[in-house]
Amino acid sequence: MNFLERLYGIFFQPVETIKEIVREKPIWQAVVVIIVTGLLTVTSNYRFTMVGTDFFTSSSGMPDVGRLRALFVPMAVFGSIFIAPLTYFVYAAVYHFLAEILEGKMYAKVEDNVSFDQIEENNAEIEQKASGEKEEVVIGTAKGLYSAIGFAKLPMIFMVVVNLFVRLLNSRAGLILTYLFLAIFTVWVIVLEIIAIKENYKMSTGNAVLVYFLPYIVLVVLFIIMIIFAGATFISIFSEVLKNVPMQ
Repeated sequence: MNFLERLYGIFFQPVETIKEIVREKPIWQAVVVIIVTGLLTVTSNYRFTMVGTDFFTSSSGMPDVGRLRALFVPMAVFGSIFIAPLTYFVYAAVYHFLAEILEGKMYAKVEDNVSFDQIEENNAEIEQKASGEKEEVVIGTAKGLYSAIGFAKLPMIFMVVVNLFVRLLNSRAGLILTYLFLAIFTVWVIVLEIIAIKENYKMSTGNAVLVYFLPYIVLVVLFIIMIIFAGATFISIFSEVLKNVPMQ
């Protein structure tokens, strides 16, 4: 597949396309998708591009909103170009580690007389590399996962159309429509990313779902523990203060 075929396949043949992506590992094409999707989504947002006449001015005693907005614009563009690809690198690293823990297939070697189709049917083939009399079949690579989850972000490009359309609506209706479609496209992206994990490591759907959501589960658990600890500390301190208050 070429780049345009992969873009088309993500929408209309996602499983087959992701299988091809994790095999070929077009990592730089994935970076382009991440950057372009992020830039178009952010810059098409009405609240992002809306600039008042006080762009470089501020009222007495009020924060300089114009200057803050002017600072936010290059920060958002910088984030889309540099931070987003690096963030996906961290995602791929974390998911690769968790997939290995959950016994995702990381590599395999087969004899030269095993055909490409036979390997794929046995869920052991992703990429073939000639190596003397044998074929080395490499599967479950972090590079393949990065490429796949990068392309999985592509449905977010439709937020550009949504952002342009909500300009025609009133503020409340536009906000509701924006969050509605954002939720829909986010679920779409999540499904594609789970497929990417499943196909890259030849895992079951259940394990792929667990790998995807496990980091978020851990963060939620840690947050709850921190809240409980902070609450217990506050109660302990408050109790000590009450003990030292003289009673009349």
